[in-house]
Amino acid sequence: MFKRLVKCGAAFAVCAACVPLAACAQDRTVYGKNYYAMGTEATYLVAAKTEKETFDDLAARVGDFLAATERSVSATVAQSYVAKFNAAEAGATVEIDQTSYSLFTLAKQIYADTDGYFNPAVWYCEDLFGFAYGISSVDLREKMPYDREGALDGFGTLPDEKYVTAFCELASHFGEVVLTEEEGRYYAVKPDFTVKVEGDDNEYSLRVDFGGIAKGWCADRVNEMMDEAGISYGYFNFGMSSMSLKKYAYNDTGDYTVSSGDPRNSGADYVTRSVQDTALSTSGDNMQYFVVDGVRYCHIIDPTTGAPIRTGVASVTVYGGSAAEADALTTALAAMGKQKAVEYINEKTTDQKVVMLVFEDGAGKIITNCPQDIEIHNKNYVVINTVVDGKIVLN
Repeated sequence: MFKRLVKCGAAFAVCAACVPLAACAQDRTVYGKNYYAMGTEATYLVAAKTEKETFDDLAARVGDFLAATERSVSATVAQSYVAKFNAAEAGATVEIDQTSYSLFTLAKQIYADTDGYFNPAVWYCEDLFGFAYGISSVDLREKMPYDREGALDGFGTLPDEKYVTAFCELASHFGEVVLTEEEGRYYAVKPDFTVKVEGDDNEYSLRVDFGGIAKGWCADRVNEMMDEAGISYGYFNFGMSSMSLKKYAYNDTGDYTVSSGDPRNSGADYVTRSVQDTALSTSGDNMQYFVVDGVRYCHIIDPTTGAPIRTGVASVTVYGGSAAEADALTTALAAMGKQKAVEYINEKTTDQKVVMLVFEDGAGKIITNCPQDIEIHNKNYVVINTVVDGKIVLN
C-alpha cells in the first residue's frame, strides 16, 4: 500500500543537514548509529554535551526496540502478530501484543478521520501491482523479467481488473476490525467478510500492512527515549521518510534544514524548510513505481479504486504532530488528490504544516499552508495558493 515494512525505494525523500556520524573536529562531537530494520535503514544521531555512555546505552535500546517492533508488526515475519492476523480466517479472534494493538488502534483512528483514505488493508491491492515483494500466499501476477523504467524485482505486469475490484471491496471493511483488551491481553477480531473472484477457487479475507504508519510510530517512540535520556540535540531518521528531530547543535538557531526530494529529478531537492523539535514524514510517487505505456504506477494505492493513485500528487511532506500521524497523512493526502487534500488540511490539521507537489498538464505546482517558511529549489515549480487566516486558498 504505502511505505512498506519491506524494501524501500532508493531515492531520498527527506534529509537533514548535519555533521557526519563520527567524532568531528573542534567541539563537534557527534555519535551516530545505523540500523537495518523492517526492510530499510534507520539512523540515530546525537550531538553536543552527550556522554558516550549515554549514547551507547540508548543506541542499544533503540536497536532492541526496532527488532522487537519488527517481530510484532511486520507482515513479512511469519510469526508476527500481524502475520497471524492476516493468516486467520474471517471472523476469527486473534490474540495480539500491545505494540500491534497500539498500531491497530491508531490506524483505525486515522482511517476514520481521513474517510478511509489511509487504509492499511489494501494489502492485496499492493500485491496485485507488484509492491508486496513476494509475501503473498497466492501468485496473482505473472512473474516476468522486464526492464521498464522504475522496475521492481521483476514485477510490473498489470493485474486483471476483477481482482482489483474485489480486493478494493475487501479493503473497505478495515473499519470493522474490533479491538479488545481483557486483563492485560489484547485481541483483534477479523471482519467476517470475504471475497471470491470468478475463475478463482480461493476465498480471501482481510489482510493488513502497517508500512504506512509503523516507521513514524517508531520515530515517536525513539523520540520519547531521547527525552527520557535528556538528549536535546540530534535526530532519528527511519527509511528516509519519517523523522523525529531535536535541535541542531552547530548553528545559532538550532534548526535543521530539511529537504524534500524532487520526485522528477533524481538526487535533487525541490524544497527545504528549517525546523527543530518536530516530527515529519514524506511520501512520493518516485519511491516505488514502474511505467507501462507512459503511465506511472506507484506504490501508493487509492483505497477508492484499489489501484495506484492517479491524482497528480507526486510528493507530500507533513511537519508537526506525531511522526506516526504524519506518516499516515502523507499517504492519505496523496490519495485524496488536490481538492480533497486542501479541504482536509484546512478543516482538520492544526499544528501540522504541509507541502504538496502536484503535477497538472506536466507542470509542477506546490500547495502549502506555510509558503513563507519554505525555499523552492526548482525554478519550474511555483506555489499556486495563498494562505488566509491559516487556510489554503487555491489561486
